[in-house]
Amino acid sequence: MNSDAFDHQEDQIVRYFELRTVTDYPIAPSSVLATFGSWVLWGLYLTELIFKPISNAFNASQSFSLAIISLPAFIATVPVGYVVYSIVNRRNMHLGRSEALLWTSIGLLKNNTSPTDTSRLFAVNTAERELETAAVEEKERSAYLWSLLSLVPFIGGLFLAYALFRVNNDFQKHERSEFVTIEDLQRGLGLPVGSVPVQARRGYPSRNTVAYFVAAILGPLFSSLTVLRFPAVVASFPVTYLLYLTIGWAWIYWLYVSAHDPEAHFVVQSHLESELQPMLTGLQRAGRPTSIVGAM
Repeated sequence: MNSDAFDHQEDQIVRYFELRTVTDYPIAPSSVLATFGSWVLWGLYLTELIFKPISNAFNASQSFSLAIISLPAFIATVPVGYVVYSIVNRRNMHLGRSEALLWTSIGLLKNNTSPTDTSRLFAVNTAERELETAAVEEKERSAYLWSLLSLVPFIGGLFLAYALFRVNNDFQKHERSEFVTIEDLQRGLGLPVGSVPVQARRGYPSRNTVAYFVAAILGPLFSSLTVLRFPAVVASFPVTYLLYLTIGWAWIYWLYVSAHDPEAHFVVQSHLESELQPMLTGLQRAGRPTSIVGAM
């Protein structure tokens, strides 16, 4: 491989490292908290539709009171779409950057490997197979589509639940496959596997995403059936609205963990990338990279 092509690959690796600040962006907790306004107003809309507390209190027609509630409710739903878009888009950008970085790193290592170096070639080929498998599973998801679907009143919550389920599942699979590929790169570089301290732990929290999804779908259904079984004096506007808001906090919590959980993974990956970068970019200048243990 000529020097110019090798330098180009090195430049690509540096560029992918620098893109980390763009792809791995934080999502402010205040943005997640702002989504609760949508739940509050649409809950008020639903209880007005069933119990007519506002139209009865002000002696107004129900259609008028529903119209008054629906406009601010639609406006309050905008933060929901924004947060869902941010979560799905960050997932796409992070996985895309990670895949591109790993492919470039594997290519750089492969092009610097002698055909007689069977141990390094085996590590490179293993890394390629692992990354190919991950690339098939980590398809891009439309952030715009899931954002728009989550804006639909009431049933948008179903789309939101599924989007969060997929994103959480994708990150857990991504972390496992990414760490396996990085371990293959370490073998190819002649380094001890797991030599970076943060490698001993997994950044992305292990959560039962299926349980979250089922609770998000069945929670409103069970609460509705419970209210319908209450005596008329109990199944009133305050009781129904309070139950609805309580379930809403569970949804907000799931949004919060979906926005926050990847940040721990980003920290672990940034440490790994910072340790591997000088080893990879130094392949042309030395026949063998400096030990990662000695750099620590």
